[in-house]
Amino acid sequence: MAGRMTPHDPILPAGSHDPGLLLASLQRTTQDQVGAALDLVLRRADDYLFDRSQNGEDVELTALRDLRRARAGIVQRFDQALAGAFRKLQGPALPRRHDPTPLSLLSEEGLEEQLAHEQLVNSLAHAHAPALELLDKRLAALTGRVAMAQGENPAAPAFLGEALHNALGAVELPTGVRIVLYKFFERELATALAGLYERLNATLAAAGILPHAMPEVQAGAPPAEHESAPAQAGTGAREPRPQGRDEAGASDEAVYSELLDLLRVWKQGAAAAQPAGTPLDTRSVISVLSLLQHEPPPGLEHAHEDDGLTLAERLRRGVLDGARRLGIGGEGLHLSSQADDAVDLVGMLFDVLLDERHFEPGVRRKLNRLLVPYVKVAMQDRRMFLSREHPARRLLNVVAEACDGNHGDGPQERELLDRVDAAIDRLVAEYNEDMAIFELLEQELRAFLDQYRKRIELAERRAAEAQRGRERLEQARESAAVDLALNRDARHLPPAVDEFVAQYASHHLTQVILREGKGSPRYADALRAVVGLMDACEDTGSVPDADAGLDRPVLLDVLASAGCSGPGAEEMLAALQRTLDLLAAGDRAAADAVCLPAQAMPQPQPVIEPELRLVADRRALDFDSDVAERMRALEVGTWVDLCDEAGSVEPVKVSWISPISSRLLFVNRRGLRALVASPEELAAMVKLGRLRLREADTPFDTAMRRMMDRMKARTASLHGVSTPARSGGTDA
Repeated sequence: MAGRMTPHDPILPAGSHDPGLLLASLQRTTQDQVGAALDLVLRRADDYLFDRSQNGEDVELTALRDLRRARAGIVQRFDQALAGAFRKLQGPALPRRHDPTPLSLLSEEGLEEQLAHEQLVNSLAHAHAPALELLDKRLAALTGRVAMAQGENPAAPAFLGEALHNALGAVELPTGVRIVLYKFFERELATALAGLYERLNATLAAAGILPHAMPEVQAGAPPAEHESAPAQAGTGAREPRPQGRDEAGASDEAVYSELLDLLRVWKQGAAAAQPAGTPLDTRSVISVLSLLQHEPPPGLEHAHEDDGLTLAERLRRGVLDGARRLGIGGEGLHLSSQADDAVDLVGMLFDVLLDERHFEPGVRRKLNRLLVPYVKVAMQDRRMFLSREHPARRLLNVVAEACDGNHGDGPQERELLDRVDAAIDRLVAEYNEDMAIFELLEQELRAFLDQYRKRIELAERRAAEAQRGRERLEQARESAAVDLALNRDARHLPPAVDEFVAQYASHHLTQVILREGKGSPRYADALRAVVGLMDACEDTGSVPDADAGLDRPVLLDVLASAGCSGPGAEEMLAALQRTLDLLAAGDRAAADAVCLPAQAMPQPQPVIEPELRLVADRRALDFDSDVAERMRALEVGTWVDLCDEAGSVEPVKVSWISPISSRLLFVNRRGLRALVASPEELAAMVKLGRLRLREADTPFDTAMRRMMDRMKARTASLHGVSTPARSGGTDA
């Protein structure tokens, strides 16, 4: 890379205070490690786009060519920015600016790129806050600054993100490729910066630059603010709100705050006094949890097969038993307030999630293994409960989405469950208080889930097309039947003519409506010929005109549409002619005895109806009109829970709404047709307890509200007050 030191540059002597030599050493280390990360990012982006292009995506192939043309320019500009930043450190400090950020309108694509840039900086600054704080202090001391100004530290995420942004801005690349590069760069730096900061700090400390300095900020504190660690739960203090895209909504803060208050009230009411003895400090709890992460407490994985203890109670006992095995404390050992709150909140979160969602027993056992890592996260970074963009929260959401209602019925469903299993196993094996593993696993699992859903979309489209075809067929049959009934009126037709009209004529008119429309000349000709045949059979007391009853060309066309042609069609017309001749001769008994030759009529495809069926007569349905209006307002993509008579629940989604009948088509998670019903029928199902709406929020958000309901019920029960419990879905 341009501007790098050569391998023959002098090695910095121990204890040297020469700022030039120190900065040269820091520059070489930074350019080597960050440059290697950027090279790896570009290679991985190249592989990613190549794989996408192999799937027939022309856009990705074009993006691949653009990236390869721009690759050298990106590397050069990025390296030049690093070299220039280190040169500036040898000069005077930059003046601190307080100019307001200029406002400008961004396109949707520009906004996406800006958000990816901000996410990169915030995530990395958050993950490496303690080491970054030390590096800022030591660089300031080395260069004679009071403090490092924003963007002055060449190794800081803020500068690296800006350098990448400027390098990408100088080349022509699609916005999608830029966002991919940001995400890959964030992933690579999550690992690379840990080693880089360690080496830079060690170099400066060995040279006598603040060798005994300690960071004030703790891992998990909000990035760039360098504030002290959040107060423990129960003290009444409130955490600072996360910044940028990760900013938590006021509703999340309110829910979390009220949860803590309710939990504290319930604990005070459930126990006469705080447990006596020694509280287990946070560091010891984390150490024990790290052991339990790989060797969970007995019965934890099978907790939901036994209603005796909650997950929180099982884990609390496991932590205390583990601490005693390590020789920590005695019989009076108990968890600290912060650890106890974290265990209760996460345990309740998983209890609700497993109760409300429809997971297979094997999936439930796997999800129970996530309990320990998530308690560790809750103890160190309570933003998981405050921020909807928190990596641990997003990972739990995608795991729940992948497993909910997934019975592993098909190979794609089994593969999705296998991916979830692999993600959980990897998290349990690799999580060591670094949130990057959550981010990585969420991105990988989300990408596979998106691919899975794209495959399912094809099945959904097929189900919608099939239902659309059925409804058009039903509408055409009904229209043809109405025309025939109106023209037949009260006529008594001989069996041969009656069979011809009811089967062959009805089938032909239906097909003409579907293919050419009811207003086509062919439809008018066919209807006129059939009406003429019926008129010729009318018994008015006069002798029927046999010759007026058969329009042979049109009737042959009617028979041909049913697959009857050639000699078979001639036999049909002969039978009809014989019937008319007998009627003309006044021998109705003989005319009634004439039968049409046996012909194989086209049989409609059998329709496999869902197990849940309701009567078609809406007047016989018992439903609430307001609920029916809510059902009529459902949009495509809305999920509901479908309950059968055995009590099993299956999540199904609105896939299509008929413009003909206003009926709604629901498909299961495999994209297969599960139910077709009118809004009135759906309202009747709601009243029968066979259908309930789902809330549109993520599984984590929904579980938080359910936790609130449970805590309110618990605290109310302490005072003898009963509160209505909310069901697993929104009652319509």
